[in-house]
Amino acid sequence: MPKAISLALFGLALALTGCGTRSSGNVATDSTAVMKAYEQYRQAWLKGDTAAAVGPISDDIRILIAGVPDIAGKDSARKLFLDEMAKYEVPVLKLDHQEVIMSGDHAIVIGHYEEIQIPKKGGAPSQADGRYMTVWRREGGGWRIARYMLN
Repeated sequence: MPKAISLALFGLALALTGCGTRSSGNVATDSTAVMKAYEQYRQAWLKGDTAAAVGPISDDIRILIAGVPDIAGKDSARKLFLDEMAKYEVPVLKLDHQEVIMSGDHAIVIGHYEEIQIPKKGGAPSQADGRYMTVWRREGGGWRIARYMLN
């Protein structure tokens, strides 16, 4: 199936799952708002600011990371973020958003990330890179991460 048709069908399915939700009707405005929220989230990790990193996540977030049990709910995500930020400084976090799909009150962002972590108690820095996909949902007038997958 051609990519354009696949994307159109996926967008239609996503729109139908969100029936009954409000949309601003302005894809460009919504996309800009999602990217702004994403940048605030990235900056929180660079600054080691757990409260700011937890801010844009949904209460029912699910974080899916290869080799790690699913992280479900805001409290579990907060614990994960606190643990990571207590152990590591993150001087580099590059996000290359390769695709942004907007549909009503949902946005899907797919891309590539590069990250360097430096252990706070000493040791060699580690570098990671991979793919990510996040599903953002409009909640309370803002955008929140509802699903986050890394590989």
